Amino acid sequence: MQKIKIKNFGPIKDLELNIKDFMLFIGPQASGKSTIAKTIFFFKSLKEDFIINYARLVRDDDAEDFSTIVKLKFFDIFGDSILQNSFELSFYYDENESVFIKISGNEKDFNLDFSEKLQDFFIDETNKLSELKNQTSPLTSDDWSEIKEVERQFIYNFKKKCSEILCDDRDSIFVPAGRSFYSALSDSVAHLNFKPSDFLIQSFTKKVFTLKSMFNNPMEKIIQLRKSKGYDVDSEKAEYTAFLIRKILKGEYKNDISGEKIYLEDGKYVNLNFASSGQQESLWILLLLFIIILEQQNVFVVIEEPEAHLFPEAQKDIVALIALLSNMKQSQVIITTHSPYILASVNNLIMADKVGKKHFDKVSKRINKYSWLEREKVYAAFVQDGNEKEIIDKEFDIIDQKYIDSVSRIINDEFDFLYELEEGENYE
Repeated sequence: MQKIKIKNFGPIKDLELNIKDFMLFIGPQASGKSTIAKTIFFFKSLKEDFIINYARLVRDDDAEDFSTIVKLKFFDIFGDSILQNSFELSFYYDENESVFIKISGNEKDFNLDFSEKLQDFFIDETNKLSELKNQTSPLTSDDWSEIKEVERQFIYNFKKKCSEILCDDRDSIFVPAGRSFYSALSDSVAHLNFKPSDFLIQSFTKKVFTLKSMFNNPMEKIIQLRKSKGYDVDSEKAEYTAFLIRKILKGEYKNDISGEKIYLEDGKYVNLNFASSGQQESLWILLLLFIIILEQQNVFVVIEEPEAHLFPEAQKDIVALIALLSNMKQSQVIITTHSPYILASVNNLIMADKVGKKHFDKVSKRINKYSWLEREKVYAAFVQDGNEKEIIDKEFDIIDQKYIDSVSRIINDEFDFLYELEEGENYE
């Protein structure tokens, strides 16, 4: 069980939260949802930065000490304006809180604290590498192939140990909002060294260009090609994923020599840059989830506003797809949303798991079993004015209905008020 503590950071005033496998944050804009999600992502994704930096040490490339790596990533994600107020962040990587990273700061100071266990790990691994380099070994040999093999082994061992001490072997992915932006980007932009200023957008941009190159065939053919090459493929889950994607897109994406297109259900196609806003906004989530599920990757993924520009039925389907991902291996998901339909769809999947235990055949015919959500793995919270409140109804063990209906209730109350005034005038 991992845990995060946030105090006076951005809009968040005081928060302590255990990290669950399926986390959902809803609330008004600028309430703090993204701050929570980004902060969790920051700490959980540091593992990849530690591994990359260690690989540089092994290869005698330019490398930083591990504390500098944390500082650089912090400012990449949050910028230096966050230092205007004093803040504290703590992330505990293991259940007994013996492995942690703590950060505090203000406009004058930035303080970083590794737990003793984590600090000892970095020191030991760095010393072992230094000792070997000072000896007569393949690392100082003229045999290039031998050097490369030893490098790979050192990096592999560090990656394994780092995943063990941080209690996490998941790859971290952040899917930002505003994804229709990527549909306007051609591959030529990448060759012009296009670099968005936002670190998380820049990271996802690289993933988008990789995704584009992988879809020169329809999804069914991609599944078959992977199976023909001997990879382990869960055909049922992959085909269910492809079905949901086609349903949401009302077609299928393909990128070939003629360009990027969405081939529609009637056999016609539309060029991607002329596709609907819903298709453009959801496409990159859908393609990413397809590859993750096809390759059965173990991931931690943050998805901002998966509902953007989608009709409620499509919102329901994209939640089913994200739930399927969260049920793969030990994957974890965080969703930030403004949509009550997302909450309602998650509730249905929690209920499907609960009722499906007693009526498996009936429920599975209506709601695919791969998308059912165990209540214990779900955490849902309402975020407003920098405060976070869990919204699971303890009596019914689902998301509290009043938070799903709150927007409708406000709108209906206004309508009732106006209607009563009008009726009163009629009676006068």
